Amino acid sequence: MTRLLDILDRISRLTAILSVLLVFGIAVLIIAEVVSRWAFNHSLSFAWEYSAYFFAVAVFCGAAYTLRTGGHVRVALLRGLLGPRGQHWMEIFATLIGVGITLFAANAMVAFAWRSFQRGSVSPTVDATPLAIPQGAIAFGLVLLALQMIARLLRLFLNEPPEDEDALESFGAE
Repeated sequence: MTRLLDILDRISRLTAILSVLLVFGIAVLIIAEVVSRWAFNHSLSFAWEYSAYFFAVAVFCGAAYTLRTGGHVRVALLRGLLGPRGQHWMEIFATLIGVGITLFAANAMVAFAWRSFQRGSVSPTVDATPLAIPQGAIAFGLVLLALQMIARLLRLFLNEPPEDEDALESFGAE
């Protein structure tokens, strides 16, 4: 079990690196668009479209790592009112809800990307990008997030810390 959780953590780290590279790619595309307009009075038709795809993929591919490192926003109002045992059960309850939401979203996005692939859907731009590519990457990120949410639940049931303690320290979190 621990080996599978470690593999999932490694995949989450790799997709987080991919997310960083995609954000860098957005910067490169936008700078290229600005320079192209300024220097050549010509717009790069693909820059804004691909920047949007890169952004969506970066968000969803980085979400699993963010969950694992405790980076998602949480409301701790009720948590402070409970003792350690109550906090633990509240974490389990909240994670169960998260598992349900992420499984639903991942299933819907996988089906959506698959339909786009089957139909050969393309973007309504000059580039005619096959929509299954960015949608499939987003679906992959959502599936990974759902798996990381399930891993969080398993860690809670095994009384292991749900967040990566080393990563928390590097962020300066509590």
